[in-house]
Amino acid sequence: MTDPDHHTGPDDGRRPGDVPPHEVAVGLLADPGLPAILADRLGEALPERLRAGVSDEVTWTVDTVHDPFEAMYPDGEPLVEKAREHVRGTVWDLVVCITDQPMQDGSGVFLADIHTADRVAVVSLPALGGWRLGHRLDAVVVAIVACLVTRSDEPRQAVALTELRRRLPARTTRVLEPEESGSPNLHVIRPRRRALPYLLVGMVRVNRPWRLLRGLSTALAGAMTGIAFGVLYSSIWTLGTALSPLRLAGVTVAAVTAMTVWIIVDHELWERRPRTGGSPDPDVRLRNASTVVTVAAGTVAFFLAMFVVALAAVALVIPPHYLATTLGHPVGVPDYLAIALMATVLGTIAGAVGSGLEDDLAVREATYGYRARERRQVADEATRDTSPLRRHRK
Repeated sequence: MTDPDHHTGPDDGRRPGDVPPHEVAVGLLADPGLPAILADRLGEALPERLRAGVSDEVTWTVDTVHDPFEAMYPDGEPLVEKAREHVRGTVWDLVVCITDQPMQDGSGVFLADIHTADRVAVVSLPALGGWRLGHRLDAVVVAIVACLVTRSDEPRQAVALTELRRRLPARTTRVLEPEESGSPNLHVIRPRRRALPYLLVGMVRVNRPWRLLRGLSTALAGAMTGIAFGVLYSSIWTLGTALSPLRLAGVTVAAVTAMTVWIIVDHELWERRPRTGGSPDPDVRLRNASTVVTVAAGTVAFFLAMFVVALAAVALVIPPHYLATTLGHPVGVPDYLAIALMATVLGTIAGAVGSGLEDDLAVREATYGYRARERRQVADEATRDTSPLRRHRK
């Protein structure tokens, strides 16, 4: 960690805002959840990455702090102010904030918002997409740090712009100058046409759909009951083997859709635009889309897990000769698969009913809208607060 006296002392020959020539302290300020997990991993490897990719003549230190960015609603300026306070009040020389909130405007989806004068940057994790997040975040943060450590005796904005354009892939990103963005900051964006799929997949990845399975313990009990019914009743065997593959596929899709809709409606995961009063939230549709995809992905994973259980139960409980006698024809693997699938459909429907008994919080934590509403509530309460910082800013 940078020595505080060295960082703030008046006799080191530097002007206010200069970066120490041989020692740089980087702060990673991360949202709880996946951003915090990735920031912790990045913090361990970042000093070496900066030595190799930026400068080996600098001693790099990296600190990671987890802090919820509730102030991202409805804009990111309070978050930037929080990061500025960290630069002013700690031994950090620059701060990179990593948030799970999407940032977009008419020009596209923001990957990063960089304040070169304050050595502060905000990175939107969902804009990186849904795979290889650690690798992509590493590349973006290294590029941002290289841009922010430009010396104050240089034309910082121009040097920073050159560094970003050199280090970031021109095929998928654009760096907007202040004249283009109408802001004094540098903006790294993805063009809207190709960015929205990235953003949606990234939001679903941030939700971590597999967490939904942990919140469906009651649904699991109901699903097991439905599967037991399907495995033990011969009428289900006859029906399953009589259906064509197309009908079986249709029944499967109907069951997964029913459970997805049931979870969203019963737990009030769908966000509505405010009818009267309040500022419109441009990300409502995006959050709703990410909620649908997240819940659907969790439901599909739930269905597949139940199918494995049902198939094992069918293979264990039903002897081939008994099944052949019941069905009136020789049996094979397709018959067992069809019976297991029908049992899983019954289990999924029963699990959907059981999911209505789940704790709302356990399900909502796996969706984007829940976290957004938490931020909105905190931010709305903050607007009614008359703290000294708020009065000073006014």
